[in-house]
Amino acid sequence: MPTVKDVLDLAEAQVGITEYPPESNNVLYNTEYYGHEVWGAAYPWCCTFVWWVFAQFKPCLVWKTASCSELGNWFKNNSKWYTQPKVGDVVFFKFSRNDNWTNHVGIVKSINGNMIETIEGNTSVNSDSNGGAVMIRQRTSNIVGYGRPEYISEAPVIDTYQYGIDVSEYQGNIDFDKIKEAGIRFMCLRSTKKDMSVDKSFERNLQGCIKNNLDYSCYKYAYATTHEQARQEAHSVIELLKDRKMPIWYDLEDKSLPPFGKDAIEGIALAFIGECKDAGYEAGIYCNKNWYDNYINQYLKDKFMFWIARYGKNTGYLDEKYKPTGKNVIAWQYTSKGIVPGIEGYVDLDVLY
Repeated sequence: MPTVKDVLDLAEAQVGITEYPPESNNVLYNTEYYGHEVWGAAYPWCCTFVWWVFAQFKPCLVWKTASCSELGNWFKNNSKWYTQPKVGDVVFFKFSRNDNWTNHVGIVKSINGNMIETIEGNTSVNSDSNGGAVMIRQRTSNIVGYGRPEYISEAPVIDTYQYGIDVSEYQGNIDFDKIKEAGIRFMCLRSTKKDMSVDKSFERNLQGCIKNNLDYSCYKYAYATTHEQARQEAHSVIELLKDRKMPIWYDLEDKSLPPFGKDAIEGIALAFIGECKDAGYEAGIYCNKNWYDNYINQYLKDKFMFWIARYGKNTGYLDEKYKPTGKNVIAWQYTSKGIVPGIEGYVDLDVLY
């Protein structure tokens, strides 16, 4: 499965390729699409160019069609249609007054305010939608909307962030070489379960982090409803770690806790964190944005580190407008639908500020 960079690199490598002879629509992308050479006005190729680029990767992330309107409808029908662009989107234009709601497509290369830079097939400076060449264009108008392929997550593009994942036995055997190559720099490992038994993948994942020089921490989901239960949960983690030093995160999100009120939740958190600190471990609190706003007292916010989950539309991508902030907020879990090479299925994706 490709990253945005994979697709853009391949698309840009096509710049300068033209149909031959001119005005024939005889071009590589049509030949690959139809399985043989085609000629004539019935075979415009902006859409087959887009298809060809994506078809070089498995799985192909776009519908196979030579029709711009069919491709646009496919994005719409699969809830992948947007009015604002992101790099890597398929952009749809309407340059003529025919019956189709769109008649030209390209791939978004960059965004600068209201201007997008695109890579398009079958275009030219004199003919927007039937020009015979692959070109980089700058567009500000005639844009209908954007289709968003489900790219694989990739290494961070914001230098101030470190990207990571939190994992448990549900992720199975992780290929650490692949996740490191994809830009993952830290892992948060599930420690013990509700019955205090150890997560089956904890030791394997910890050794994978150590071997591959990844930063690591662990988390304990809070089931406790009393101070004593919270201390027992802390002891289960401390016993597991056996003096192996790493930060411990107390995961406050269980639906059984809010009815007890904020003060009771504070007491449970303090009981857990106190045991961890007495044993020499740094500890903080993981919770979602709703919990942080409504169930966490200011005392905890002022005193301890926080790791906040806030997904927004949960598209698998980081969207800065949902970034949680606060005095001691140092990490953000931004999606539960991350895709990372080396892990089968979805995984939670995080950034450290």
